[in-house]
Amino acid sequence: MHRPRIAALQLGSLGLSAFVVLAGCTGAATIAPSSASPSAMAEHSAMPSESAMAEHSAMPSVAAPVSTGTFHGVDGSAKGTVALFHKPDGTFAITFEDFSIDSNAHTDVILVTNKDVTKDADIDKTAFVDLGPLKGTSGMQDFVVPASADAMTFHTVVLWDTAMTHPIAAAPLR
Repeated sequence: MHRPRIAALQLGSLGLSAFVVLAGCTGAATIAPSSASPSAMAEHSAMPSESAMAEHSAMPSVAAPVSTGTFHGVDGSAKGTVALFHKPDGTFAITFEDFSIDSNAHTDVILVTNKDVTKDADIDKTAFVDLGPLKGTSGMQDFVVPASADAMTFHTVVLWDTAMTHPIAAAPLR
C-alpha cells in the first residue's frame, strides 16, 4: 500500500502555502488545503530557508529604460528602435531592438547632444562619444556608454560612417 507524500510549497513572495499530495505511481497530484498535520509539514517541507529568501531579495533589479527612440534616415537608412538603459550598477547602455541596416562596414554608433540629427551639419565632429562599431546588420545589439561620458547629456544616437565622416541614420531619444 502506498502512503501519499505531502510537500509544502511556498508560492511567490506572498507567503501563501499549498500542500501537494503525491499519489502512488500514477503521477497524479492533488492540491489540498493547509490542514495537513504539522509533522507531515516538517517532514516534507520544501519551503526555502531564511538565508535563501534573503539571498533572493538581495538580487539586483532589472535595468530601467531612461529614454527611447526610432531610427530615421539622414544620408542613408536604418530601421529599428533604440533605448538608453540605466543599469542597477549605475552604468548606462544603449540597446538596439528590431534593428536592420544594409551594411555595417565603417559604421560606428555615436552619441550627440543634439535633440535630433537631420543633416551632416547638425553634428559637431569634435564633440561626440563613439560607442564603437556596429556588431552586425540586424538584430539586437548592446553598446556600453563609457563611465567618463554623462549619458544624460546626450539626446541622439547616430549611425556614423567613419570612412566618409557623415551620419547614416539617427534616433532621437525621448
